[in-house]
Amino acid sequence: MIDLYILEQFIGFAQYGTLSETADQLHLSQPALSRNMKKLEDDLGVQLFIRSKNKMTLNENGQYFYELADRLLKEAGSIETLIRDYDRRHKMISVGMCAPAPAWKLTPMLAELYPQISIQTEIDSSTHLYSGLEQDTYQLIVVRDKPHSEQYHCVQFWQEHLMFALPAGHKYADRKTLTFAEMNGESILASSNIGFWTNLHKTKMPASRFLIQEDRFSFNQIVEASTLPSFVTDLSARFLASGKNRIKVRIADPEASVTYYLVCKKETRNSFQALFDSLNQ
Repeated sequence: MIDLYILEQFIGFAQYGTLSETADQLHLSQPALSRNMKKLEDDLGVQLFIRSKNKMTLNENGQYFYELADRLLKEAGSIETLIRDYDRRHKMISVGMCAPAPAWKLTPMLAELYPQISIQTEIDSSTHLYSGLEQDTYQLIVVRDKPHSEQYHCVQFWQEHLMFALPAGHKYADRKTLTFAEMNGESILASSNIGFWTNLHKTKMPASRFLIQEDRFSFNQIVEASTLPSFVTDLSARFLASGKNRIKVRIADPEASVTYYLVCKKETRNSFQALFDSLNQ
């Protein structure tokens, strides 16, 4: 049986070209390296080197064995990555989402159903979410549109509706509904890391200036003190108590109402059957 560390030394010799240089690079003594190369030949029963008084080079067998050994060690590195990924997937459920709200319901459900497994959530675009699902970066994703491919299993998960949160003195504070067009051009307070909502705001209100706040606590404080409009959803108002002193006006545009779908690959459906059963109750 050939030791991997000797294979690494052999590959080093093939790359550096001399015993002295290889020994220096690998922090070995030259006699120890020479003994290991002889041991490698003995273990294989094949001569790998052409030896002269002051020089040692690879023969034809050695050149071919170098190609095999280099490939083997690269595959060994891949095996390490694969087993670590396998272990991570069995200790962690990674969920990709198109917006923050689904995590407020889904994370507690997963924690209750799978108490021994860590939960990780990320927000990304739908394109990246599906790509991550295919590459097993995510085990579950939450998207806005129901997938049409038969390779996925999905259930309707939640619904969310966007609203304007207006200060009491705003000119539209007495309205029951508003459109994006009616508010287009106004300066708006907005929170960061809200997924697809950010692009929707900018697309539907291109003339508006958005004052983005990175920290959620700071955002809430500024909203309470400011006379500028902000955004809120029916879910964020319930879970985050945001804009509590503001008048919430429903946005009439159809894009302001979203249905979320929870998706996994069909072959992993059984792993999350308890979750899907809970959602179907």
